[in-house]
Amino acid sequence: MTMKKFTVCFSCVLILATFLGCGPKTLRPADLPDDMTPCAITITQEGNPLAGATIDLEYDAQVKYRTSGTTDEKGVATMMTYGFAGAQQGNAKVLVRKVVTEGASESEEYGESGNTGQDFETVDLKYKSLDTTDLTITIGKDNVAETFEVGAPVHVPAK
Repeated sequence: MTMKKFTVCFSCVLILATFLGCGPKTLRPADLPDDMTPCAITITQEGNPLAGATIDLEYDAQVKYRTSGTTDEKGVATMMTYGFAGAQQGNAKVLVRKVVTEGASESEEYGESGNTGQDFETVDLKYKSLDTTDLTITIGKDNVAETFEVGAPVHVPAK
C-alpha cells in the first residue's frame, strides 16, 4: 500500500471514529432522577457471600426505571438504575434470585447438542416473590450499604 492510500484510509477511519464514537453509549434519560443514591447490597447464604445472585428492588411507590444488580464473589451488588450507578430514593422490597444449570457439558452450553441441562433455583423461593419476601430497604440521600441473609441453599427446578 502506498503512503497516499494509507493516509487516506487512516483519515477515513479517524473521521468515522469521530462521528460514530468508539462504541455504543447509553444516554441518560432526562427523567432519570438526578439524586440517586449510591447503594451496595450484600447477600449471604448461611453466613457466606453469595456470588452470582440477581437483586431487584421493587419500590412501594411507582418508579419508571428498574433498579437491580448482580452479586460478585464477595456477595456484593452495586445497584444500578437504567445502567447508571445508584438507586432511586424510597422504600423497596428486595428480591433475590440465583439460578444454576446442572447437567450441561461444555459442548452443550454452546448448542452442540439438544441437552442443555436443567436450571435450579438455589435461593429460597420466598425471596424472589414480591408477595413473600420479607427483605426491605430504605434508600435515603446518604450512601446505603445493607446486608441480607437468605438462609440455607435450596435445589428447586426453575420455572
